[in-house]
Amino acid sequence: MQMHEVLVRVNDLYAQGMTDKFDILFALGEDGEAAFESHANRMGERCWTKAALLAIVDLVGRMGQEGVVPDKLGNEVREVVRTARDAFHHFPWQVDALVEHAPALYDLIVEKSANPQLCDRLSRRAFTTICKNVVFNR
Repeated sequence: MQMHEVLVRVNDLYAQGMTDKFDILFALGEDGEAAFESHANRMGERCWTKAALLAIVDLVGRMGQEGVVPDKLGNEVREVVRTARDAFHHFPWQVDALVEHAPALYDLIVEKSANPQLCDRLSRRAFTTICKNVVFNR
């Protein structure tokens, strides 16, 4: 299991209301816990940042499968990114990298999204603005 997949699971647990890091670690199950333990000690800040950014790509890309109401898309993407930022706050990742890499992340979302309408309704510029607003608490 890749570390960004573990972080997606961490985000899902956090979004369900589980905020204690030890409860989350226990809830990851044996696979998630083993992946976390094998990677965590060897990972530097750059690797944590890459894992967090890839997890955010997966989380936003997953929205295309869930059928998002077009009028609420921007707010829902903002909430997904904000929740991920909050869920990952215990990990040594550079949250500022979200702004720096937002255009490239958008391209990955377009590539991975199961629903092309998601990206038709959310521009690269809008996604970058959402990332800036989340990082700078606007």
